[in-house]
Amino acid sequence: MRLPKEDGQDDPQQPSDQLNQQQGERTAMSFSTILEALSHHATETPDKVVFIWVDKKCEEQNKMTFKQLEDASNAVAARLLKLGCQKGDRVMVAYPFGLEFLAGMFGAMKIGVIPCSIYPPNPNQLKTEMPKFHGFAEDAGAKFALSTNMFATGMAAASIIYKTGVKWIGTDKLSIKKRNSKKQDYYVAYMGEPNDICFIQYTSGSTENCREIGASINLTPTSLTASWVPQYHDMGLSIVGVATTLAVKPENIYNLYGLAESVVWLTGGPAVPDTEDLVCCGKVDSPTLKIRIVQDGKEVEEGQVGTIWVQSPRVAAGYFGQPELTRSTFSNVLPNYNGTWLDTGDLGKVVDGQLYVTGRVKDVIIVTGKNYYPTDVELSVDATFGHIVRPGRTTAFQYREDSIGITAEPRKDFDKSANKDLAVQIANHVSQTHGLFVSEVVVLKPAVTPKTTSGKLKRSEVRQTTVAGDWKPSTVILRFERHDGANIVETERVPEKRSKRNLMEQTCSGITEATDSESSERLNPFEPHSTNSSKDFQSLVISIFGSEVDTSRSWAENGMTSLKSAELRNSVEEEFHVVLPVNFEQLYTTPMELQEFLASSEGKCFPKQNLHDDPDFPSNSSVSTLSTVQLGVIQAIGSTLILLLVLISAVPSYFLVSWILDQCAKDEDEECQIIWGLMPLTFPLFLLSFSLVVVLFKVIVVWTYEPRQHCFLSWEYIRWWFVDRLVEVWESFVGQFLLETKYIWIFYWLLGADLAWSAKIESYIREFDLVKVGSSATIAHPLKCRKFSQSSEEESPKMIFYPIVVGKNCKVSGMIGPGAKIGDGSKVEKLSAVEEGALVPNAVVARGSPAYNAGPFEQHQESNFFAESVLDVFKMVWAISEAYNFFALSSLVHFSLSSVLPSWRYGGILHWLLLFPLTSFLALLVSIALKWLLIGKRDPSDEYEDSYYRRATNWACDFHFRAATWALAPFFGQSRLWTVILYLHGLDVDIESNLNNPYVVFFPSKVDFVKVRKSFVATIFLDFSKCGDSKIEIINSSIGYNVNLHAGVKIMKSMIPPRSDVPDSVYNLNQSSKARKPSLIMDLFLPEVLQLLLNVVIFAFFIPTYEIGLAVTQSSSVATTVCGLAAAFVLQLSLWVLLTRLVERLLLILPGRAQQSFFGIYINHVWLFNVGNWLVLLLYGTPMFVYYARMMGAEVDGDLWYFGNALYEYSKLHFKGSVIVDSSSLNGHYIDCNGLTIDDTYVSGLIHPGCFAVAGAAVSGPETGPWKVFLRTDDNEDSVDVEWGSEGSSQEILEG
Repeated sequence: MRLPKEDGQDDPQQPSDQLNQQQGERTAMSFSTILEALSHHATETPDKVVFIWVDKKCEEQNKMTFKQLEDASNAVAARLLKLGCQKGDRVMVAYPFGLEFLAGMFGAMKIGVIPCSIYPPNPNQLKTEMPKFHGFAEDAGAKFALSTNMFATGMAAASIIYKTGVKWIGTDKLSIKKRNSKKQDYYVAYMGEPNDICFIQYTSGSTENCREIGASINLTPTSLTASWVPQYHDMGLSIVGVATTLAVKPENIYNLYGLAESVVWLTGGPAVPDTEDLVCCGKVDSPTLKIRIVQDGKEVEEGQVGTIWVQSPRVAAGYFGQPELTRSTFSNVLPNYNGTWLDTGDLGKVVDGQLYVTGRVKDVIIVTGKNYYPTDVELSVDATFGHIVRPGRTTAFQYREDSIGITAEPRKDFDKSANKDLAVQIANHVSQTHGLFVSEVVVLKPAVTPKTTSGKLKRSEVRQTTVAGDWKPSTVILRFERHDGANIVETERVPEKRSKRNLMEQTCSGITEATDSESSERLNPFEPHSTNSSKDFQSLVISIFGSEVDTSRSWAENGMTSLKSAELRNSVEEEFHVVLPVNFEQLYTTPMELQEFLASSEGKCFPKQNLHDDPDFPSNSSVSTLSTVQLGVIQAIGSTLILLLVLISAVPSYFLVSWILDQCAKDEDEECQIIWGLMPLTFPLFLLSFSLVVVLFKVIVVWTYEPRQHCFLSWEYIRWWFVDRLVEVWESFVGQFLLETKYIWIFYWLLGADLAWSAKIESYIREFDLVKVGSSATIAHPLKCRKFSQSSEEESPKMIFYPIVVGKNCKVSGMIGPGAKIGDGSKVEKLSAVEEGALVPNAVVARGSPAYNAGPFEQHQESNFFAESVLDVFKMVWAISEAYNFFALSSLVHFSLSSVLPSWRYGGILHWLLLFPLTSFLALLVSIALKWLLIGKRDPSDEYEDSYYRRATNWACDFHFRAATWALAPFFGQSRLWTVILYLHGLDVDIESNLNNPYVVFFPSKVDFVKVRKSFVATIFLDFSKCGDSKIEIINSSIGYNVNLHAGVKIMKSMIPPRSDVPDSVYNLNQSSKARKPSLIMDLFLPEVLQLLLNVVIFAFFIPTYEIGLAVTQSSSVATTVCGLAAAFVLQLSLWVLLTRLVERLLLILPGRAQQSFFGIYINHVWLFNVGNWLVLLLYGTPMFVYYARMMGAEVDGDLWYFGNALYEYSKLHFKGSVIVDSSSLNGHYIDCNGLTIDDTYVSGLIHPGCFAVAGAAVSGPETGPWKVFLRTDDNEDSVDVEWGSEGSSQEILEG
């Protein structure tokens, strides 16, 4: 920023006394304050340009006239008055570079508010910048911060995360209303007083924490104007940059000396060096300036070095609110002179009336009584090693009484292997050149050395960090130490922080002792990156961003999108065994920075045992003895048998009811009442019978699972498949009600699992005989002791069986491969996958996919056996009582419907279709009452208390809530009704937010600790295991499928890709600016109406089957009845398939916003189709699934062995070759708060558990996964953000 020159004005970059003299000669008027001057010029010369903003090329970007500045500042003043600001209050002024900040400065001055000019927080470094800003604001006592509208909006959101306590105000779009001619506003009349504090300037803090300086500007009759250039105390850097850009001759360059305490500028002069190569900084005497060199309170002779003292009207009033520090710095007295002097803290000397600055008092290195200036050492290192180190990044400092320390940063092309002795060479050079003993040299990664906003080295901070050994291992390239004359010892990496050391009491030898391999492996979970890592990373980046990628430029400049971000995180996790945070692009702003981080942080995978070398693993395996047709026929018979077993399980209940009816019933009405009254007894009896049937047939069909391999086309596979499908049906009918109780423990124990009694089973188990779980372990993720392998030309696909062992006190929230062993006290984190055969040691955290050693896991306190037993008994009793509760509610609904519904032919269908949703709705009302009665309203700010009473009430309310949702969810799964229900439970959510399947996420025990505003939230995980009850906040964001949010995180204006782990707060990540506000009609009202209409259609589709059922049940022929019921069953399945195809087709042809409104209904219907037609589960793992998929619209070119989750948009799914899908989700859609995309998805090869593919993805390769996310692969990914109703190969819609 510069002032335009008036006619006849010389270059403003000249010695201060000459410039002041010329200005005094030209002015013919005087003003007492700067506000008075502005008001005058705005009236007399309103269109005269007063400020011009230029870019680095000195090309004009913006300009401002006196009138524009006056109007803009008046608008800011009016806004501050409206906010209640009064004279003497402080306000932060933090604008991005530009002229906008002038309105903020002058607007505050116009009402007597003191502006505090400060560098705005860097949006890419909010984690460190916002606390620093908060410190400034708190120190100033400011309640408001002024900035541009765009920057203020972003900082307001960030303030919620980092709690700065300051309200951000955007000023560049403010306007002032027409003034009342009868009454002039206060902010126009006030012109200030000459001695008023004009503004507060913060020091740059190169040697200590920043201090605020109160500056008063007292304009004399010779003053023309007042200015500070540029905005944030970077004057020196700007002048050098401008001079270089404009190719100014060296003799025309003036060096300037100043400091914040003098409002930047004091004196200046031509760049004339002295005999010691010190550069002249200007005259020491002028009409408005006196500079003296002082030692011990007395002026020294010319040529001697001392402290620079200053006396000038430009000197600030003092440090605001710090009288003692002001007195010692600004109120010094010098003999033979009048007035007070500013002690600058700088060292210098005077020669021939010119000032030469030599350094800072606090930076001076004193060794054996002699002074050394750190700049001399730093420049010496830069000059000698300039081809290797970055100039201006070398730091020298006092290490202890008799030695110094040095840090340096290499250039970007630094080759460590070729310069491994760099630190030794630096130490030897300094010792030989300057005669100083060097205790330590640390070579840091680029851009690590801390600097002030004006570019000065923070030597004090560097010294403190180096001496304490606090440099992060990932920032250190080389480190050498020597103490007490010992030889220099190299430590390439610093895996652990060294103990704190007193600067003057270091006596250690500095020799780092090597540990044996075992202890090293145990203590350090990481190992150095391989020499090929750089090439691997570069290849990975090129594969995602293209060959034109520039690793030194920002991610945004390289075309980063949310989809590319997710793909890069997945690839890094797979190749480097490092889990990147979702906001990694904000932490590592360029590919080069990320590569440097990965080079020192690559995870160490767990050792693996070769399963085939294990003596317990049979060398032979089953061979293919069946054809595909034979396999299909046998599995069809097996599916029929499973259906019969479900019916057989109901026989005991049937005979019990029949016997009681024979004994008690007198008429039809009484029979109906008895049947409903017996439901609390007959249904649990059915659950028990079915469970015993599963145990019996597991023993009959399999007997026991053993470690071995099986081909798909074999009898061994059929035996496994039959039990696996039978158990899956049991989980659908029974298991979901028994999780986390001892009932499911007993069930799995009967099936052959080796479970300690104190083990907590919170998820399902398969291949039971191969599972072993230790005491007090928690299983919160399914355990499956089998793994599929791809087929070959010679034989069919195979599956391997091998045991899984989980030690005691373990927490398993992630996937465990067959053959893996988890040591005692270890944790497998959510979204992680322990590889097949991996050996996880004791007390560590397994993280990532594949899982690596992420450090030690803190052991929880030993559980109380008696209390745990009481809790287990409570759960079992509560589960039984819930059965009676639900049957009481269903009886109430049943008898109410019987008395309300008219008697007509299809009343029975309507009765049963209404019975279950209404019962579920009543149960949810009970859930609301239970939540407030047992849990109440929990305050996240209260101290977390993990009591057994709290565990019991949490589990009871959550259990009831889960059971209450099972019947309502299939009919209204995507309805905003759930938002209302959860709000009544205590969830802090607005109606504009779109919660996907919220009933499986926001349980009553967690709703008080979540806040959702204007966001899209898919099916996610809420992890409160680490931070207790810290509140999770989701504001203006989109959270993808299976994202894991940790307690206390705040997501602001961000898009989180699917299957991401979010342990820290995220702000402004991958968010599109095109998100819109939801429409009341299209987004809130229309979907509810469409859902009701679809439910009516579903009712109509039951009528044909109902008619056949009535006809055949009246026949006396058993054969006719059986054939008729079979025909009715086939007809109903066909009608369901037809309806589902029609609903999907309607989704694809609907335009723009109508498609968006209908999408939730489609998803809900497909889920209802899978729940209602659970027989589809019996097709999994059979050749018949191929025909079913084709019937639903999918393209299958080859074999398809499907063991996954529900499929959506069948017509958009394409399977090619031999495909095996294991416990994964495949979709033809992708939805977030910025849009819905429906596109083709291509799948081939073997997909391991936990994978997730969405619209536009191409899943290829022999094997992929586990926990792999496949996103769209289009080159033109900007198409995701097209407007409503746009045309193209995919329907893409934006959602608010």
